[in-house]
Amino acid sequence: MVIMKTVICIAAATAALVSIADMQAECQQLVDDAVARGEQCGVQFCAYSHGKKIVDVCAGRLSTRPDAPAVKGDSLFPIFSTEKPLLATAVHRVVEKGLMDYDKPLCTWWPELKGDGKEKLTLRETLGYRSGLPGGCPTRLSTHDLVDWDLVVREAAADKPEKTPGTVQRYMPYAYAWMLGHPLEVACGKPLKEVLDEEVLIPSGIEREFYFVVPRSEYPRVAKFYRSIFCEVMNEDWAREACLPSAWAVSSARALCRFYNRLCGFDGESPLIRRETLDAALKPCRHESDPLPSPQELKDDWHMIFGMGYGLWGEAERMDRVFGHGGAGGSEALVDRDNELVVAYTCNFSQNHDKLREALYEVVGMRWRYWKDKKSLQDLQMKNAGK
Repeated sequence: MVIMKTVICIAAATAALVSIADMQAECQQLVDDAVARGEQCGVQFCAYSHGKKIVDVCAGRLSTRPDAPAVKGDSLFPIFSTEKPLLATAVHRVVEKGLMDYDKPLCTWWPELKGDGKEKLTLRETLGYRSGLPGGCPTRLSTHDLVDWDLVVREAAADKPEKTPGTVQRYMPYAYAWMLGHPLEVACGKPLKEVLDEEVLIPSGIEREFYFVVPRSEYPRVAKFYRSIFCEVMNEDWAREACLPSAWAVSSARALCRFYNRLCGFDGESPLIRRETLDAALKPCRHESDPLPSPQELKDDWHMIFGMGYGLWGEAERMDRVFGHGGAGGSEALVDRDNELVVAYTCNFSQNHDKLREALYEVVGMRWRYWKDKKSLQDLQMKNAGK
């Protein structure tokens, strides 16, 4: 009997290994073919299952130059809004330490944020994209001004709300950085980059493959972006050197996977935040006057739903099952909690990313609310921001 059980276990293990090898080979073929067809210049895809890496593939080059370095597993791609959950996670960790409180007004740590109802806006509401303030640059500033953090904080505090603060969930492409980042650095008493390194990157073990501020020494590893004016800003030194943790970061796909693996504790280690904290953060964070669409509406039409810092992509009855975030240009990282599956994708062509990304997801078994309807999560985010 013991011998029979041993044989069965070995056979099961061998089958699993073959399955993982097949997935790796199929995903490698997909990215190689996409680059060969000119649909992507450089691309990475990584997946973890039950805490273990099952796929880690890359293809192409860091730029369109024929002599550009080949993409490697530790190459760095601009990921834009895909970074937002890391900022939110830093806030959750600081709340757990007692340095912040979800239900205290944001002006507790940002005294200048007052007037027009802003003084009532809470940290919980801000995490849930309910600030009511402009989601882009502060009114009087340009994109280039975003490198001056102190200027941005001063101008943002004076902005007029577009909606009553706290009442409407609406995406913030840029403003998430300072609406959370400035209170966070004040609460911790240290520069924002230092807080993010200490609270998220180092505990996740990704400090060498994820940068909110890109050191010049790492430039040779950074992919150049193409086919999007919005994305191509990260080809500029001034953007790479700015700390804007809602849009301007670089990462490898596998670093994103490791972050979510650690966030959820799938690797068997203590998770970045307590399970009850994550459970609460993955419930829709809406005001009573801004109810969720009906289950049928969610099924029939696109709606961007947020918890406290994370996009919710599960079915209407289990919106917290699949969560994560996408970014302009195609980067994305998602988690299926029930299956303990984590996926991450990076690329440097803003076009043609959906088809390849979904094909890769299909190989490893990632499904989400709008699976196979040919929509882009980032397009949806921007559509909601426009509203």
